[in-house]
Parts: sequence; C-alpha cells; structure tokens
Amino acid sequence: MTSSLGRRASYGPTSPVVGERGVRTRQAILDAAVDVFQAKGLHDTSVDDIAEAAGVSRATLYQYFERRDDLFAELTGVAASDLLALIRRPAELAPTANGYDSLYRWLAEWARVQDKYRTLSQQLTVFDFPQSALRPVIARHIVDYVSSLTPWLGPAVDDDLDVDGTATVLLPLLFRVNEYRERGVNRGLDDTELLAAVTTFVQFVLFPSTPAAAVRPPRAHPRASPPRRPRSSGPETGGGPRKPSAAVRRILDAGAATFAVRGYHAASVQDVLDAAGAGRGTFYRHFDDKADLLASLSRDCLARLAEQVDRFPAAIGDGAGLRQWITESLALHRRYRGVFRALLQARAHHPVLEELRASSLEDIFQAFDGALATVERSRLLDERAGSLLLLSLLERGPDYNFGTPYDLGPERIVEILAAFIERGLLGRVPQ
Repeated sequence: MTSSLGRRASYGPTSPVVGERGVRTRQAILDAAVDVFQAKGLHDTSVDDIAEAAGVSRATLYQYFERRDDLFAELTGVAASDLLALIRRPAELAPTANGYDSLYRWLAEWARVQDKYRTLSQQLTVFDFPQSALRPVIARHIVDYVSSLTPWLGPAVDDDLDVDGTATVLLPLLFRVNEYRERGVNRGLDDTELLAAVTTFVQFVLFPSTPAAAVRPPRAHPRASPPRRPRSSGPETGGGPRKPSAAVRRILDAGAATFAVRGYHAASVQDVLDAAGAGRGTFYRHFDDKADLLASLSRDCLARLAEQVDRFPAAIGDGAGLRQWITESLALHRRYRGVFRALLQARAHHPVLEELRASSLEDIFQAFDGALATVERSRLLDERAGSLLLLSLLERGPDYNFGTPYDLGPERIVEILAAFIERGLLGRVPQ
C-alpha cells in the first residue's frame, strides 16, 4: 500500500541518530507509520506494528521516536506546514465574480492538500479531546492557522463580521466537510459540485451582498438522496426501548461524560465505572463491553438529535428562535461529542453501529433538506450540500479551538454560528 504522504515529504531529524543511513531508516519508519495508521487507526496501532511494517526492530524504532504518539505528532507537523503555506497565500476576496473565482481556487487547493494527508486528517477527530495527550500539539497548529488566516480575512470582509470568530469556525468547517467527502458522505454530489457549494456558502458568509450572477452555477447532476423514510430507533435489539434503571442511567451518563473529554478510544470501561461510582459486575450485567455501551449511547444521542433537528424548521423564522435552537444544539453537542464522533468513525466490524450511522445520518440530512428547501433565497446552493455544511458546522465548529487563545465563549459562538447560518444558508444578514 502506498501512503497518502508517500515519499513526497521529507522530515527533519529530531534524534541524535545521524548519517545517510539513519535518515533513510527514519523516513522508512515515518512512511510505514502512515500506512499502518491508515489500515488500523491510531488507537489500534502499536509500536510493534510500525516496526514490523518498517522492517526494523522495536529497539531501532526507539532510537528515533520514544512513543507512537511522537510519530503521529511529527507527521501532523508536516501536514500543518503545507496547510500553513496555503493559508499564507491569500485568496483575493471580494463580492464579485473575480473574488468568487479566487476563493474557489483557494478552496480547491485546500481540498487537494487535505487529500494528500487524508490518513492523518481522518484520525484527528478520533483523539482530539480535552484530555488527549496530543491535544497540545493540535492546539499549537490551530493557533498558527487562525493567526495566519485573520490578517487577510479581516481587511477583505465588507462589514463588522467577527473576524477572529469567523476564522475559528471556518477552518474546522473546511476540515469536516472534506473529511465527509473523503469518507464518501457526499449525498450524491461529485467533488466539483461540492466544491462549488462550499465556495458559494463561504462567499455569502463573508459577502452577503455578492450578486447571484457572480456565483458559479453547479453542473447538472442527478439527485442521489433516497426518499425520506419513516424514522426508526435503530436496529432491533429484541425488547424494544425501555426506561433504564437508575444504575444504568448513571453508567450511561458517565459514559457520555467520559467519552466527551477523553474520547471513546482512549477511555476504558474502568474510567467510566470510576466516573459512575459503579462496579464491574453492574456494568457487565447490562452491557457486553465498551462497544455495547457506545451503541446504547448512540441510540440515546441520535434520538435526542432527531428531536432537535425536527425543531429546526420552526427555529429559522427569526433570529431569536435560531439562536435559541443553536444554544440547545450546543448543549446536546457538549454531552454527546465523544459519542457522535465515535459513531462517525465506526468500522464495519460493529454492524449495529454501522447501521445506526448509515440510517440516522441520512434522516438528519433529509430533515435539514426539508427546512432549507422552503427558504426563499437567491443562493445557488443545493439543499443537500447546505445540510452537509450545516451538520459540519454544528458538529465541529463549537470545540475546535478549546484550550487556545481563540477559544470562543458560549454567547460568542452562538452569534458566530448564527451568522454563518443566516448569511450562508438563509440569505439574510443578522441585524
């Protein structure tokens, strides 16, 4: 297998090992790590896996890298350098056709760079949680990204848009939309159509006054979204939904809280039990393992998310209703952040999670589709793309910058998300 990094990037040595042979060995270890991360995922990859793939001993690998996480951190540094180089080459933003085309080209290059490092980008949301050991590394990259974007974003926008806040939400939005695309969650839109949709959305967020004639129309493409189906509670488990006992409720609450701060993969059953104040016997009377707990939490998460999504059409009628809806959505996001991310990352070896993800994501998208289809706006934006952007915005935007100087407070993030939705999707400027 050839890695997405392949042999295209070189890495500067950080160990005392020197010489041409040492450089080649170090490069072989990094290349092998990318391949193994792609095949197994970060949390299921061991140092032995990487050493075997590189054709070196464990002792040799430790001469260059002390831990598996050090390997991943260095690889993310290479990807971050390429993204920073792009961010520092500003698009010529303006509410004109030329401004739109410049933004389109810049976003196309962003997608190309993210595709080059897709192995790494697909792993980031697996471990990017407040208590992750790698979070400080990611936070440093985020500060570099935002501080490099705001100098050319700020002078370009045509009103009092919150520039720092816009940058801190725009970046994770682009990461998430491209990750969905890489995973095949494209809703029947090809890459060209999706790129045009993202460009249109960002253009109107920055410049609501852009004339419709300046926007590049998408190519005609058959709609591939299936017809709306009745919503179900997920795969049948034999007994139907039952109200959990107090003991089970404590474990579920502790699981949601633990996964939200540590991430599903990094958290253990014991971590959950310590938070719940429960014993292993209680846990295993009700759950087979950690994955079974995740499946139960996923059903709970998706049921509440479906209720929240169903309230969206009524919420978009006025600014106050939209902001209240966003506030409630953020509270839901905080509770189930770890659950929803783990559900999106579910692998085929857990069929219950696979089925939950496939059915529930499309239900969410179609509910958003229906609301966006009723909006009268001169925006050349397919509602399928609009729904994908909306979920990406809500799912990744609120917590991308936590622990950095660009962390946004509760009231500010609500206002910024409202501005993105109103300008980019609803075709109105907040007053």
